[in-house]
Parts: sequence; structure tokens; C-alpha cells
Amino acid sequence: MKTTSPYCSDDNGKLFQANPVFSKPSQFKAKGWTETVEGYLNEAKKWAMCINRNRILMKRPYAWVVHLNLNEEVSPDYVAPMWNKVTRKLNRKGVVCLWVREVNRYNKVHYHTIVKNRISADALKEAIEYAMPPRSEVMWRKRVEPIKPQWHLAYYVVKAKIKGRTKKGKLVSDLYAPKRLLFKPNLRFKKAGTVGDFWEQGKSKTKLWHDIIDTEKRIAEGLENGDVRRLIDHVHGMLGESVPRKRIERGLANWSSEPPVQDWIDRLIAVNWDDDPWIITQETGSS
Repeated sequence: MKTTSPYCSDDNGKLFQANPVFSKPSQFKAKGWTETVEGYLNEAKKWAMCINRNRILMKRPYAWVVHLNLNEEVSPDYVAPMWNKVTRKLNRKGVVCLWVREVNRYNKVHYHTIVKNRISADALKEAIEYAMPPRSEVMWRKRVEPIKPQWHLAYYVVKAKIKGRTKKGKLVSDLYAPKRLLFKPNLRFKKAGTVGDFWEQGKSKTKLWHDIIDTEKRIAEGLENGDVRRLIDHVHGMLGESVPRKRIERGLANWSSEPPVQDWIDRLIAVNWDDDPWIITQETGSS
């Protein structure tokens, strides 16, 4: 084990909590990666949504996902300094990425890294070999992969709660629950971070999250408007199954206060909502 020193009052040599508390009584929303499972889930959801919103702002997919696994146990005193050196070297090589630190049940640390900038696989592998510690210091391995699908990856790397099917085909409400491990508190290293200008348009994750909150508020307010919901019904009826209803709901509700949508509603009201909406969309320039 690389360096040894006490780091927790109930130190059993493990970096993770075997039986984390799900929640604690509080008047505030749970947060933080290590205090409770509920707090972890809230943090993970926030990061996953920000990662996906950032990709939308980029107007292109992320380039690669990199999985870096340490093949041996290390102490927390080793983890942070080692990874700080790695991120500095990646930055020096021009790699722009987001990283998430995890631990498995064998008490071995690993990283999931989403690479933002366009870089060839060979150049990325070379940068990783340059940045990671020599294998004489700690054994490690890497895997560089294209990202499929992009939306789902954000939830995977942070182990956010999401519905899905197991490898055996069973539908479950929390697909990554078996893999979700909470680090012990007070280990003095972060759960996640970025290298370079990962967040688009000069935003921070905090600003991006506030933008998401504002958007969700606009959508909720829009869906409370009866005329907006009637417009959604009209458009969904016109498009049938070609576009998911939820996509129509979120799009129209988000922009419901904008003049084009308001004008569309006024025109539909004028014809009692029953005439062919395709004519209306042609006139308003919407489709």
C-alpha cells in the first residue's frame, strides 16, 4: 500500500463506507458526496444534468471516455497528490476533461474521465501515459472508448439514480445502486473535478446548475397554463408518435412566454383549436 497513515477514527483500511446512512433528519435538502446516500444521489443528479446541459451548449458530442484503474490499494494520503500531478500534466498536454473518482469493493481507486476537446485516440493515450505515475510506483491500466450513448454516460460516471435494465434484462428503478459506493468522510480529496475549460461559455458548474433550475421553473410554470397544454395536445396529435410527448411538453413549456409560441396559441384560439394545425405552423414559421 502506498503510504500509510491514520485517516479515520473507525479506520478498517477501507476507503469506502460499508453501510452508509441513507438520510438524516434535516429541514434542508441533503447534499454532499459522503454524509448520506440521499446527499450523494442529489449531488450525482446535479452533476449528471450539468454534464448533459454542457454538451448541449457545446453543440457537439463529447470526444472520449477514459477509464483509469489503479490495480492495487493505496492510502488516501497517496490519492490526492498523485491525481493532482496527473491533472496538471493532462492540462499541460491540452486535454480538457471532467473526471470522477470512485472506489470498488476491492478498495481500489479508479477514475472515469469525459474528454471534451477533439483529440485523436493515439494522442490521448500518449497524454495519459505521460500524465499517470510510472507503473513502478503504482500499477494501473487504462481504457479509452468512444461515447455511446452520450446522455446515459453522464449518469453512469457519477452513479446517479436512473431507471434501466440489468444485463439479465430486468427493469430496475436504480440501475447503478450495486456499484454506488460512498467514500468515507474527511479523506481530504474531491469526488469530481475538471481539467481545463470544460464548462462551456465560461460558465462554472454552479452557474450552469442555476440555469438548469431556471429552465425547470419555466417549464413547470408553462405546464400550468391551460392554453399551453392545449397547444401541446394539438402538436402531439399532429406529430403522432414521431416525437415523444415529453419532448414536445418541455420544448413548448420552456418557450411558452416567447412571442412565437404566444402567437401560435392566439391563432389556434382564433380557429377554435379544431382546424388543421399544419396550416397554423406554416403561417407562424414553426414546425
